[in-house]
Amino acid sequence: PVPAGYPHGVERPPQFGGFADVDASGAPEGYAGYLDAVRDVGAVAEWKERSFDLLEPRPGAVLLDVGCGTGDDARALAARVAPGGRVIGVDASAAMVAEAGRRGAGPGVEFLVGDAARLGLPDDAVDGARAERTLQHLERPADAVAEMSRVVRPGGRVVIAEPDWATLVADPGDEGTMREGARAAAERVRSGTVGRRLHGLLRAAGLAEVEVVARVLVVPDAARAELLFDIDGALERAVEAGRVSAAAAARWRGDRAAAAARGEGLAAMTAFMASGRTT
Repeated sequence: PVPAGYPHGVERPPQFGGFADVDASGAPEGYAGYLDAVRDVGAVAEWKERSFDLLEPRPGAVLLDVGCGTGDDARALAARVAPGGRVIGVDASAAMVAEAGRRGAGPGVEFLVGDAARLGLPDDAVDGARAERTLQHLERPADAVAEMSRVVRPGGRVVIAEPDWATLVADPGDEGTMREGARAAAERVRSGTVGRRLHGLLRAAGLAEVEVVARVLVVPDAARAELLFDIDGALERAVEAGRVSAAAAARWRGDRAAAAARGEGLAAMTAFMASGRTT
């Protein structure tokens, strides 16, 4: 069973693969709630702030947020480029863009429905561009990186942050079962290991001064970990693929439930952030 106590009215994690086409999911509010819950995690908030800093925001700058979701990051960036600046948020989901507008656009922020690989902006249109947890949902992440590089003026920054789902770990639980769970977690999105490939992707797009940092998001709370990572969903996928037995999955769930009852248990995953400068 999925642990209780999720924030923002989220009853269980959404199907992560559905982020590739939220409008077709039939439940965009679940995805919006998930984004809100993730944003409330302190380590995630710090990670976002780091990406904002790497963009080198300044008053009057024009910035782009690709995969803007509910628009909260775009609004936070708008405060950093005021007065006189502007932030453009782009998302493939019309429902997400509508929710972003409902939460408030206002001076200095606009939201557009668009494809990360075909942004519809002219060359050198913005001073910097970022994407966070967006490339994992694309079949061809390289196309989005190239497009972001195209629209950023020479000397501007491109900043991309992505997880590597194959690094997912949890304790307690059998290590072999966890390895298959991590494999399944990476397979449920289109590019589940794109985080480790960011350095090469930015270099291939012609960016200079490419740097990559990594951090491990550690979640010691069982309910929060299940919401963020949907470990049980990944395990079920591994069972359906015949890589984990139903008995092994049941033992895993029992071990995790017992640990949660004792106030124990831990899950963690590595995330990468890459930045580069256009030439």
